[in-house]
Order: sequence, then C-alpha cells, then structure tokens
Amino acid sequence: MVLYGQIIKNIFSIDEVFNAIIAVLENFCIAFNNFFLILCKYLKFIFVFIILTIGILTLLRLRGVYRQSRLVSKDKQEDLFMKPRLILGCSYIVLAFGILFNYITYFLIWILDPLPDKLIFSFIDFDGIDPFYLNRLMNLSTCQFPHEKTIYYCFSYFSLFSLLQILVSLWYLINNNRLINNPRKTFMWLISGVMEGLLFGFNTSLPFFL
Repeated sequence: MVLYGQIIKNIFSIDEVFNAIIAVLENFCIAFNNFFLILCKYLKFIFVFIILTIGILTLLRLRGVYRQSRLVSKDKQEDLFMKPRLILGCSYIVLAFGILFNYITYFLIWILDPLPDKLIFSFIDFDGIDPFYLNRLMNLSTCQFPHEKTIYYCFSYFSLFSLLQILVSLWYLINNNRLINNPRKTFMWLISGVMEGLLFGFNTSLPFFL
C-alpha cells in the first residue's frame, strides 16, 4: 500500500515537472513574440535602406557607364543594359519609399495573395497531426497560444529573407558587374529565394511592416 502511494506521488510529481516545463516554454514564446514585433519595426527601416541603397547605386553606376561610353566612344552594345538598369534603379527607389509609407506594402500584399505559397504545411501534414491545428498556424489571427504565434513569426522571418534574396539577386543579374564572379551562384540564390517564398509565403512578413 505504501509502495502504491509512492508510485502515485511520483506520477503526480512528473506531471508537475512537465507542466512547469510547458509554462517555461510558453513564457519564452511570449518574450520572443514581443521581441519579434519590436524587431520588425527595425527591420522595416533596414529593409528600406537596403532597397534604397541598391536603387541609388544602380543609378550612379549607370551614370558612370554612360560617361565612360561617351568618352571612349564605345559601341551601342554597352547601352543595351542602360534602360533595364534605369528602370531597375527607379523601381527600387519607388519600392523603398512605398514600403516606408506603406502604400507599396498594401499593393504587394494584394498582388501576392493569389500566389500558391505556405507549402511548408503540406510537408508537415503527417498522420497524427490534427489538421485543425495546422490551419490555426496558417494565419496569425487564428493562433490561440504563444507557441503558435512563435511558429508563425519564424515563418515570417524566412518569408522576409526570401524577398530580400530575390531583390538582391535580380539586382546582381541585371547590373552584371565585377561583384558577380559566379553567375551560377547568383541564380542559385534567386531560385532559393523563390523556393523559400513558396514554402513560407511571399507576403507572410509584409503585414508586420504596416
């Protein structure tokens, strides 16, 4: 009888330890969620600064190429990339100010929404996982617990990284300057950014910039 009571006591103590671990993890998730929301405010301005710098550098390099071609009297073959670079530089500057003042962000959310993405849930949809639980993770408004929001925020981070990869890779390819010593690697980064966008969503991170 004493042994049975000791076993019951140990079982209850194990449950208490398990509940304590869950409570610690949930508190960590709450702290991480607050940190992520603050981080997004900084990432917005860093993202805008990167895109604006890319656009300005593109226009400055275009001006240098134009002057050099006039001084050396090169063929018009060099001018074939001038219009794409001009369009790219102006587009990146408009994109930077649009994200800063939110109107491009709303436009990107609207235009990217129909694209098939968030395919990561198709890979983790194994037997034994409640489909209703996975559906809650697909939208921040349906997340009920702190750890669910943490998972969604992690997906948002990879989504932002994929957008940045695509933008920088396109700039490298169109400029085609000395910075590109391995075009194959640039294509791999571009394809990797598209794959990450399909897995984690192209516009998963954009609402946090509003």
